[in-house]
Amino acid sequence: MHTPSASELLQTWERGAESSAAARGLRLLDTSCEDLDMASLLALPLGRRDALLLDLRKRLFGRWMHGVACCPACGATAEVDLDVDSLRQEDQAGAGTPDADDISIRVLHVSGHDEPIRFRLPDSRDLLAMQASEDAAGARRLLLQRCVPDTGGAPLTDDMQFALARAMADADPQTDLALAFTCPDCRNQWEPMFDMARFLWQELHAWALRLLRDVDTLARSYHWSEADILAMSPRRRQAYLEQCVS
Repeated sequence: MHTPSASELLQTWERGAESSAAARGLRLLDTSCEDLDMASLLALPLGRRDALLLDLRKRLFGRWMHGVACCPACGATAEVDLDVDSLRQEDQAGAGTPDADDISIRVLHVSGHDEPIRFRLPDSRDLLAMQASEDAAGARRLLLQRCVPDTGGAPLTDDMQFALARAMADADPQTDLALAFTCPDCRNQWEPMFDMARFLWQELHAWALRLLRDVDTLARSYHWSEADILAMSPRRRQAYLEQCVS
């Protein structure tokens, strides 16, 4: 992984403006992971994708992340500071045994059922396919159809679906992150799920708008081109900006 230049990041931000969160995450990794082509990125389990996005986030904006959420009880704003490294999860052993013939397939034995379930972990291809689903139930059905290659013609029972969901989360815990918030007003505590791709894109969006304002200021003051301004280091751009307002 390399750290994209300011120009590369702006191009990624512009091209991903109308994309979904799943597609935006892929764009960010395509810009920074020169050793992985798009086909490889699409096939990464979502936990591995999110781990790479954490690495990229640390490269771009540093170790500390600032989260904001709205309290579901009273509507007040709650904030939390997060250490990027504290969000990293280790893969769990025993969450489905890898298949002997295909290591991307796991085998899950469910109590009370004779036949094991063979499944793979969800990836970005599944997220993109699920965008066409009309509701959560339809998305869940589609995900099961895609990640469980063969059910022997029999539908998955509720307990099998529950066991499968738990096995997927245990095998790929990086995708199952929840943040702990405490409301400063009513003291309500809740744990919303954390979407790394969406969070990083929001940070990129705010950064891009700030950078474009800086480019506009410097271009008006010094008549430099956007390319020349973006080629400067952040420290040098900031020094010129301070001269503009002094």
